[in-house]
Amino acid sequence: MPEASDPHVEPAERGSTGGGALTLLLGGYLLLLAYGSLFPLVGWRPPLHDPLQLLRTLDAQALGGSQLALNLLVYIPLGLLLGIGLGRRLGTLPALILVTMAGATFSLSMELLQAYLPARQTSGTDLAANTLGTLAGALLERLARADTPPGRVMRHWRRNWLLPGLTGDLATGALILWLLAELVPFAPGFTLETLRTGLLPVERGLLGVAPVAWHQALSHALELAGLGLLLYTVGNRWKPWPLAFMALAGAALLLKIPVLSRALTLEALIGLATAGALLALLTRANRKSAALLACALLLAGAAAGGLGGLGIEGAPNRAFNWTPFRGHLPGVLGLAGILESLWPYLAAGCALRSYSRHPGLRRWLAIGGGLLVLVLTGAVELAQTGIPGRYPDVTDIALPLMGWAAAWYRWRTGSSERARVRPLALRPLGLWAPQGIILLTAAGLLGASVVFGPTGEAEQGPSTTPAPEFPEPSDLTPVSLPGFRHEHPRLPAPSASDIERLRAENPGYLERHRERASGGAGNLYSVTLTAFLDPGSQDLGRLHERLMALEYDWRGHQQAKPIALAYDWLHDQWTAEQRAQLQDKLVEGGEYLIGFIREQRLSPYNVYLYNSPFQALVAVALAGYGDTPRADPIMRFTQDLWEERVLPVWRQVMGENGGWHEGGEYVGIGIGQAIYQVPAMWRSATGEDFFASEPGIRGFLDFLVYRKRPDGTDFRWGDAGHFNNRVPDRVPLALEYGHAAAYSLGNRPRIEPTAWPWGPLPRPELYDPDAVRRLPWARLFDGLGLVVARSDWSGEATYVTFKAGDNYWSHSHLDQGAFTIYKGGPLAIDSGLYGPKYNSDHHMNYTYQAIAHNVVTVTDPDDTVHAPPRKDDESSRRIANDGGQRRIGSGWGVEAAPIDLAEWQAKREIYETGDILHHRIEEDYLYVVADLTAAYTNALSGDGTFSHRTRRVERFLRTFIYDRRSGAVIVYDRVRATDPDFRKRWLLHCVERPEAERGGFEVFTTGTGSPGRGGGRMPAEVLLPEGANVNPIGGRGFEFFVEDRNYDADGEVQRIVEERKPDAEPGSWRIEVSPGIASRETRFLVVMFPRLAGEADTPEVTRIEQPDRLAVELRSPDGGTTHWWLIDDREQGVRVRVARDDTPR
Repeated sequence: MPEASDPHVEPAERGSTGGGALTLLLGGYLLLLAYGSLFPLVGWRPPLHDPLQLLRTLDAQALGGSQLALNLLVYIPLGLLLGIGLGRRLGTLPALILVTMAGATFSLSMELLQAYLPARQTSGTDLAANTLGTLAGALLERLARADTPPGRVMRHWRRNWLLPGLTGDLATGALILWLLAELVPFAPGFTLETLRTGLLPVERGLLGVAPVAWHQALSHALELAGLGLLLYTVGNRWKPWPLAFMALAGAALLLKIPVLSRALTLEALIGLATAGALLALLTRANRKSAALLACALLLAGAAAGGLGGLGIEGAPNRAFNWTPFRGHLPGVLGLAGILESLWPYLAAGCALRSYSRHPGLRRWLAIGGGLLVLVLTGAVELAQTGIPGRYPDVTDIALPLMGWAAAWYRWRTGSSERARVRPLALRPLGLWAPQGIILLTAAGLLGASVVFGPTGEAEQGPSTTPAPEFPEPSDLTPVSLPGFRHEHPRLPAPSASDIERLRAENPGYLERHRERASGGAGNLYSVTLTAFLDPGSQDLGRLHERLMALEYDWRGHQQAKPIALAYDWLHDQWTAEQRAQLQDKLVEGGEYLIGFIREQRLSPYNVYLYNSPFQALVAVALAGYGDTPRADPIMRFTQDLWEERVLPVWRQVMGENGGWHEGGEYVGIGIGQAIYQVPAMWRSATGEDFFASEPGIRGFLDFLVYRKRPDGTDFRWGDAGHFNNRVPDRVPLALEYGHAAAYSLGNRPRIEPTAWPWGPLPRPELYDPDAVRRLPWARLFDGLGLVVARSDWSGEATYVTFKAGDNYWSHSHLDQGAFTIYKGGPLAIDSGLYGPKYNSDHHMNYTYQAIAHNVVTVTDPDDTVHAPPRKDDESSRRIANDGGQRRIGSGWGVEAAPIDLAEWQAKREIYETGDILHHRIEEDYLYVVADLTAAYTNALSGDGTFSHRTRRVERFLRTFIYDRRSGAVIVYDRVRATDPDFRKRWLLHCVERPEAERGGFEVFTTGTGSPGRGGGRMPAEVLLPEGANVNPIGGRGFEFFVEDRNYDADGEVQRIVEERKPDAEPGSWRIEVSPGIASRETRFLVVMFPRLAGEADTPEVTRIEQPDRLAVELRSPDGGTTHWWLIDDREQGVRVRVARDDTPR
């Protein structure tokens, strides 16, 4: 149809030049990309690692994730704009090369700048994805040109379906933005589980399980009707626009079903049907009326979508976010949010623009409409300060204004039939123009520097790779839980037999909770429990208000756990509206917890995960899964975290026999409140029983028993300030396995639930303080490389520990190969105080380092590299050169905690610190042969790094023997240094002043009269090296002496022990055994006899030397003889043989 026949057809506008418009778009988009790449733009500091080295690493897993999709998507417009700017001056191949080089250069500059921001990560994966996105945009621009087959098809469609003019082009753009917003993240999955999840909201809505969110249905109806009416307004009248639009919209909504993390909703279908009815009525209006109606419908629909939940009583007041795009930057769904905020206002502006061609009226319509958009969006955002689950954001005002402004900008268009077809163009650049040559050369040189350039001085090896991140939930495959319990309650809950027993044996327990509940106004757990047991007894309306008013903060567990429990236990007591709102609150909590875990990189090796965001996330995921599609990503993340990350770490650390690597109280406040709660919740909801399949979980109970010394306190190792802490999951876990020894460690449990949210009730018949006597006398905790043994289970027992395993990062010390000995009190101790505060000079220079433990040190005087700054405002820190082990793990500021076993294994060179080559435990003895070389030296040692230190040790083998019959402890070391002048010291720490002489020493512990503390002594003979120097070091001013300084915090350590922590054993003395003659290889052989105070019967000791072997002969006062043979072996390091009274064993 000729343009002049319709007064609403726009002639070619003079408007802005193509170059000016393109410059505006390209410049603005580059600024937006830079802002998103460098956000939050604070904390600039020199890079810790060589950024070019980081760029060489491509993460294959990340290439398949949503970050790839995000990077591809955001760089496609850049390639498109750059391609338009080149005009027709270049052929296709040169243009694609030039545009791709330009995009890669810009991306490279962003990646290099990110190396200076601690919150961002330099990545070769991102660079590759950004470059591919730019190339895709350039290809898209070339394919859309009028002289290509796809371009001719598009122009033909444009001529036949839309009136000529700019408004039709902009309306098409709005339609495309809507389609993109609906289908982000463009990752389909065609499994039955994905398709079912995509249809689940429709099913639940039709069955009445979930109430219809009518505000969402209204928003869909108004926006779709407005968009369809706009296309009808700018379309050719002889085309069936309403029918075509409805078909397109229906297809787009159906395509959401297989898209991961998206779903078809009943609200969308209601909105689509309503929009179809509205279009059937409104398309009878003339174009001007239709244009006004389309604008009004679009603005009203956008406002309706933002006001859902308005008016809920007790809703919290949320702070207004003034940081642009803060909530839109984390991932692909943030891009969807941007598109959803843009397209309705672009479409509304197009509709109002088509109302009139008059320039003056258009100007007033643009300004007046812009003010209306500002007021409308501002009012919606202010209202959201009181709407649960909504977060007022200045970005949601800025984006609508940008969309509105784009509809009124005087773009130059090539779609008018009378306009000369000319692309938007910058000043064209020929391939051989100077600018093109410079750009190509620069890009080529930068790319070559990445691939072939020098690595710089940064630390090499695993620590230079970008730290892995937890996946986004949308990246994970749908869960498969065939035994999932869809009815509620799913979390462990009181059974009828539990309640009957409580009423019979402890009625006060239930009565106390009823009183604390206060009819719905009291303790949240008490309210939930009482309402579950006695429906109607509590004001659930009040409880609902209180739950909805909770603000997720800190780790989120304090809010998420009561919400999950109340939603689950009281599921059938809530009204449909209350249940739907609690679902939203539950999902908000799950997303908060996931965000916190991902942002903080909470590690399964570290206490923070288990205190207690992990337990809260498991409760949230199990309570909400299947009730709303928004809970599906939460369950995906939770199952992945639990089964693919946490459980493998438990298997690694606990091995077959249990145990945990963190010291002291961290067992209680961390793993000790997750090891029962999590498997119990998971079994209750899914039917999967990890108690039955994981021997390490049962072994954890043995660990709790064996770590108790004869005085009833916990052994001292790692970061520990308390030595008799409660372990919350001990009792329920002991009930699970019928483990009487662990069950009986404390006082007899009271008759009440033993775990959160509900644990098994105690079994009085299981309480047996003598059960420990039926346990083996020694146990190897294989995952830790820890051996614990005691001569018997009395308070007078000899108690020994030996550790030789790998480093698991968190709250453990540099103590591989260390041993402790207890008899009547502490004799050979794990010295130092966990304090006076974390990261203090005493903690880091002494307690944490190998110097504080019973190990061997090898000192290189040039091992003086400072510790890197842990924070941006700190400088490097000098740490005492103790001659000890590599500095790895928490507190050093070198490596973040691994987020899973895969990361630990990828950094095995860092964390592997010791191996037990072989061991044996018999009725009357045990021995362990360990290779400790890796604790001192690895492939990264000698490269000038603080963490991995200089190359000092070539080989270190330690053999630890406890002869239960004679009571002897034998330690045999073979240490080969890289330099004979490096000083070697064999260390043993003690509490009281020792006696020392050439050839031996004796340590003492004074009795206190309390159980297990009757006093003891330990004479020792130093059999090797011959002519050894045996020096006691300690006493006032030398308690924690390292490298000419006493790290006692100016006496604060001693004051803390005297006034607040009398059970701490920081020690004040140590024995140092060193060779009299320097050599590369040194053998230490020390035999010790722990005895109670007053016991004097010690065997006579003789060293026997033969080629490639030696023996320790022990001749007891009763005439019995034992020979411990230590045989050098190339494969096993040292072979151990024992002969009793000349009978080999």
